[in-house]
Amino acid sequence: MRSRPSIPEAGEARALADLLDRFSACGATPGGGVTRLCASPADGAARAVFAEMVRAAGGTLRVDATGNQFGLFSLTDQEDAPLVMMGSHLDSQSRAGRLDGTYGVAAALRVGAGLMAARRAGGRFNADFCAVNWTNEEGARFRPSLLGSGTYVGRHTVAEALACRDDDGIRLGAALAAIGQAGGDAPPPQPACYLEIHVEQGTALEEAGRTIGIVTRNWGATKIEAAFTGVQAHTGPGRMERRRDALLAAAYAIADIRALADAWPGLLYTAVGRVEVAPNSANVVAAHVAISVELRSADDAILAEAGRRADRLLAGAADRAGTGLTITSRGERPIRAMPEAVCDLIAACAAAQGLESLRMDTVAGHDALSFLGICPTGLVFVPSIDGIAHNEAEATDPADLAAGLALMREAARRLCRRGGDPVRAAQPEPTG
Repeated sequence: MRSRPSIPEAGEARALADLLDRFSACGATPGGGVTRLCASPADGAARAVFAEMVRAAGGTLRVDATGNQFGLFSLTDQEDAPLVMMGSHLDSQSRAGRLDGTYGVAAALRVGAGLMAARRAGGRFNADFCAVNWTNEEGARFRPSLLGSGTYVGRHTVAEALACRDDDGIRLGAALAAIGQAGGDAPPPQPACYLEIHVEQGTALEEAGRTIGIVTRNWGATKIEAAFTGVQAHTGPGRMERRRDALLAAAYAIADIRALADAWPGLLYTAVGRVEVAPNSANVVAAHVAISVELRSADDAILAEAGRRADRLLAGAADRAGTGLTITSRGERPIRAMPEAVCDLIAACAAAQGLESLRMDTVAGHDALSFLGICPTGLVFVPSIDGIAHNEAEATDPADLAAGLALMREAARRLCRRGGDPVRAAQPEPTG
């Protein structure tokens, strides 16, 4: 049996479940999941719930120019007090699960409300707290992913972020304005420590029988946007030997990219998750096909070689089909370690709650990765049932959700009492 929270938190667990239900109603799908693409009306509805919860808990809401929502909870009387930040994202994939990202946002809101209640009851702190909802983490509508957090830390300019277009040519800036989320507030200063909790989206915790995952490293990723250009033609009288079929080129590439993973079994993950076909008619040879290629590995050498092979495979697919090839963009996410001090803090908080933890990698990208090299950063996982993710059937045991919240509350309490310093926060508090 896995360990559970050792504190009587039934009321807090119920409040978390209720908040998740409210978020899940925004963009709910018949299959029990959500479709809440960035800057859609459903996203706007979820953002309204976020704003309501911040204000109800006594916090102050800020919305910056890229639509990032910050719930600021003043726990000190200092204007320049250190800031402890927790959060994730409310945008989703199409027909996605109800917890991905949303759990981290809901947990941060509950932590903020608890800290404010503790302050009203006489608790003393020397750091303030911020709950955040980052814009466009998923990259499902606007690319690249991790856009809001990346802009906050300076990896993109605001102008670059707002100029991103979806498949219909709509700019992020216009989409945010349409749902009333084109903010003008100054974002809060960079935090003394950033923590994020997320459902695992894999099976490592479930297989190990542990409740808390402490992420120590992220897998690297190479993301390639490629476009094949052929010649539009009739699928009937158009002679086969004269066809320049962009969709055929993409089909070759998709199969070859999948086979690439077999060169390093278990060490390289590959995918083509997006295909855009024009004119996309049943009786027209495709003139243009865009695909999104992903390569992921925890080994720099493997990722680099896989990237070189992917380039050759894409070029070869174009040659076989007689089409042109354009690489429209290429992004690299390096393999990096999470700060040991923050991992130690998470481990100490798990132990204090009587929760067994596991140090592990993250294969997926999360907003926390934007903060690496910016400030002390931590990423926490709770188990996913059967590892199902980006799927309406995504689920986590409610007891595990409550356990993760209890851990985050303990981490936030310690950090906000010790100036946001994870080294000091990991130490036992003095008694007497």
